[in-house]
Amino acid sequence: MWCEPVWTTLRYGQINLLLAVAVLWDLTRRTGHRGAGAGIGLAAAVKLTPALFALFLLLTGLVRARGAGWNPWLRQAATAVAVFAGATLAAALALPADSRRFWTSTVFETGRVGHAEDTANQSLRGVLARLLHTADPGAWWAAAAVLTAALGLCAAVRAELRGERAGAVLCCAATALLVSPVSWSHHWVWCVPALVLLGAHRTGGAVAALVFGSYALWWVPHGASRPELAQSGPQMALSALYPLAGAVFVAAVALGPRRGVRLRPWRTSRTS
Repeated sequence: MWCEPVWTTLRYGQINLLLAVAVLWDLTRRTGHRGAGAGIGLAAAVKLTPALFALFLLLTGLVRARGAGWNPWLRQAATAVAVFAGATLAAALALPADSRRFWTSTVFETGRVGHAEDTANQSLRGVLARLLHTADPGAWWAAAAVLTAALGLCAAVRAELRGERAGAVLCCAATALLVSPVSWSHHWVWCVPALVLLGAHRTGGAVAALVFGSYALWWVPHGASRPELAQSGPQMALSALYPLAGAVFVAAVALGPRRGVRLRPWRTSRTS
């Protein structure tokens, strides 16, 4: 409750906790459950960021298949895409004008919700905007986002194939938040399951609790006058706490030792 993302979510009346629960519920279903994927698809229809989980499942399924055909990961990814498409179509039928405006113009107007350099924007784009003292990091952000997405998804898939689902899911969540054009601080409610996972490691858990419970990112000058465009080095570090924590977690998952826990052999009969 005292984590800044959770408190800010409740304070603003946001739905981030509900979306995280929908995704986590989906990814904790038993292997081969026919409804698995629906939660991710619905969450992505409400807010696009969770769509990266569908891509994570697709890539895992493709690697796991290796010519063997259909498997639980591919089925779950397909269900997520189908539910996303169905929910989006239903919204278009109910609100055709709003849907047309969103998918043809509004979805590309990231500046409509605030300035890229705002302290609250805890994404790579926000970090680069403050670092470069510009409202539009442009190609720098695009290159960083593509590289981060590739490395993050690779780390998540490898962790999933090692049987480390918790690490894989949180790695995918951190990657999605890093590469999104705008990730407000309250989007980082994934710190809650991360704290649970890191609770077994005293140092990691303590550092994570300090990062997300100290509200340190708000210690820097911020406001309508846009002081973030003139931040000093220490101020930039404080206002980049969540992206730094996310990047460290992804790197730890990618470079961590193999735990010796592997996925059980998958057979077609399990999901038929």
